[in-house]
Parts: sequence; structure tokens; C-alpha cells
Amino acid sequence: MGKADELTKYIAMLADLFEVAQASSGEAVSINKQECRVINMVGQYQPLMMREIAERAKLSITNTTGIVDKLVKRKYLRRDRSDEDRRIVRIFLTSEGEKIYTMEIENYRRVSQAILNGLEEPEQQEMLRMMQKVAVHLNRQKAELLKNL
Repeated sequence: MGKADELTKYIAMLADLFEVAQASSGEAVSINKQECRVINMVGQYQPLMMREIAERAKLSITNTTGIVDKLVKRKYLRRDRSDEDRRIVRIFLTSEGEKIYTMEIENYRRVSQAILNGLEEPEQQEMLRMMQKVAVHLNRQKAELLKNL
């Protein structure tokens, strides 16, 4: 097994743990995976326009509109129209949406803490240093990486 294959295996295992964390947030309030993803995107980057949510969540505009409509109806998101240009609509979390987003982040934090707990202090520091280095590198390569996926 090559290094990339081995890393892929470990990343898949970690992704599964984080997916379980996200699912538990959604199950707590009866929302699905895509709705959780939209709440997460809006929570991270708010305010966002519909197009930005679709791009960040990797969903079509049609899908995004339907999901946002449901979440607005359930009072997890709100739409605000610009006073300067009524065509511009920004999406924000409501206080109920903030609760879900906070719960999701806390679940992710618990998974992260469990990962760190499996390491000694110097290993934790080294892992964090390497993750930061990888994140910076991937951010620089993001456009190229996404083009090839």
C-alpha cells in the first residue's frame, strides 16, 4: 500500500467520524445532511447570498433555494434584502439556527478532542503544526485541486 493509499484510508476514517458528529446534530433537531451543511456554511461565513451558499456547500442553486426555503420556514435562517439594491438577498442564521450551528461545532470539537487524546502532548503539537501546514498548502492549491476532482 502506497503512502497516498494509507493516508486516504485514515482520512476516510476521520471523515466518517465527523459525518457521524454532523448527523447527530441534525438528528437532534430533525434536519437532514444537506440542511446541516447549509446551516454550517451560513454559520461560518454569514451573511451569504444564495449563489455563495450553493458554491460553498457544493449544491445546485435549485437545491440550495429549496433547502434555504425550508430552513427559513422552520426559522433556522432568515433573508435580508439590501436597502440599496432589493435584488440582493443575504442569508443569516436566526437564534435557533445559531443553536444548531453551535451544537454542530461542539460535536466537531468533541471528535477533534478525541483524536488529540490519543496522542502525547508533543505529538499533539506536531499534529497541529502539520495540519496547519497542510491547510495553508491546500488553500493555495484549492482552485487547482477542485478543478481536478
